[in-house]
Amino acid sequence: MAKDQTSSKDKSLEQEPSSTLSGDHDLGNLEKAKSGDHPQQPPATSNNNEQDSASMKTRTDPDHISSPDMKRFDGEDPYWTEGLKNPGWLSTATVFLVTFSTVGFLFCWGTFQQYYLEHVYQGQTDSFRIAFVGTIGYAAVTGTGPIMSLVIRRIGYRRTMLIGNVLCPLGLFLASATTQLWQVYLSQGLLFGLGGGFCFNASFILPSQWFVRKRGLVNGVGNTGVAFGGMVFSPLANYLIQTLGYRNALRVMGCIVFVLLALGTALARARYPPPSRKRSNESIVSSEEENNNDDEKSQSNKKRRPSSWFSSPLISIPFGLFMIFALLAPLGYLIPFYLMPTYATQVLGTSESMGSSLVTIGNAANIICRIVLGATADRIGQCNTLFTTTLLSGIITMVMWQFATSLGVYGVYTALVGLTAGAYISLMPSVVALLVGMDNLYSGVATSWVLMSVGSLLGTPMFGLMQSNLGWTASIQFAGAATVVAALSMLAIRFKLDRRPFVKI
Repeated sequence: MAKDQTSSKDKSLEQEPSSTLSGDHDLGNLEKAKSGDHPQQPPATSNNNEQDSASMKTRTDPDHISSPDMKRFDGEDPYWTEGLKNPGWLSTATVFLVTFSTVGFLFCWGTFQQYYLEHVYQGQTDSFRIAFVGTIGYAAVTGTGPIMSLVIRRIGYRRTMLIGNVLCPLGLFLASATTQLWQVYLSQGLLFGLGGGFCFNASFILPSQWFVRKRGLVNGVGNTGVAFGGMVFSPLANYLIQTLGYRNALRVMGCIVFVLLALGTALARARYPPPSRKRSNESIVSSEEENNNDDEKSQSNKKRRPSSWFSSPLISIPFGLFMIFALLAPLGYLIPFYLMPTYATQVLGTSESMGSSLVTIGNAANIICRIVLGATADRIGQCNTLFTTTLLSGIITMVMWQFATSLGVYGVYTALVGLTAGAYISLMPSVVALLVGMDNLYSGVATSWVLMSVGSLLGTPMFGLMQSNLGWTASIQFAGAATVVAALSMLAIRFKLDRRPFVKI
């Protein structure tokens, strides 16, 4: 009933301008009749049902969206429903499956790292050098946005994901046949990460196209795949390694990744097609024709053009502060999760299976974090939520991890850091949309992921190097302090947007 009322309201709004134009046309005909001229016949109107079906097809089918519709790609163009009938929920499921299979799988790297150090490459490497395998994979998944955007513009979202469907399992199959450490870098690190980049970058903005009011919630639900993946893959990797050996474990997990990515690709739905070169060229030509109609306006536009570069939301103080946040926030998230098995076995003296169980605890808490904080951000604001959780994460790391000398205290720490540290991944697209607008969403998010990948690539190896030379205290305080600085940069963004303390931002 609500849908019929909405559609009838849309019809009335669409028919009102045409009726007005028709009235003006009739007046013109009367005037021409008085002067002796024959009135022109009005053009034939198409069937209303055909117009409605074409309008609905334009709104839902990415292949039938015209350039004027592309200009309405903003937060004020909501889909007719944000309920269960919204196709965006399928894209949310896509993001869940992709993050589960890519970033979630990378969270079991701590289990492989510990096994490689003690059983496979013992005496050939150290924790600093081997840590780059996991960080290279994460950086390749999240930091290839600018490159993947060119691929997406050329072949579309789903075909881009199909490339990742092949590369991710191929990387794990090749890793199962490696005999030297550099081969692990290329297969389990780089190749798997590149495949994840094809799938991740082609899917993560799709839910934001369909939702406005529930944008924080759907991004949170979709990104719970990271936590679910870490919670499932870490104990699964430990079990498969102990029962089948690490080579067969990689092969089995490669098959699982292939099936999940294929399902996620089949479910992907895009409301808007990627901006193609043809569409961009047409908009450029049309704008040039409009400017050429008025020479004075053309000259003024040419004079304003250099200054318009610097008025872009991507070149602004709030977005620059967010780049600092994007660089430092991963240090407080990836370092604790990657090193949970190592800390549990080396410092607390627990077994390898217990170290994997701690990763599961942290990821289970992270699931709650992403869903609850996504809904909370829709109520109190993304910036407010992100500042609070990031600050708490840094303080918890600097205090609780520092004094976690027993398994019980460390277990509580893993749960608390899971509840607070991972909020930036699910809320990042919403914050970027707030800072740069929907027109610049993909460019802003891709740039943010590049900075996050730099922090992800260097954070864990730097932590391992500091731990080897200065001990656990200095390295733990480094991770916590970096997270606090990230929170302060988010606080600066929040007050740059609005100085009132109790406002939803």
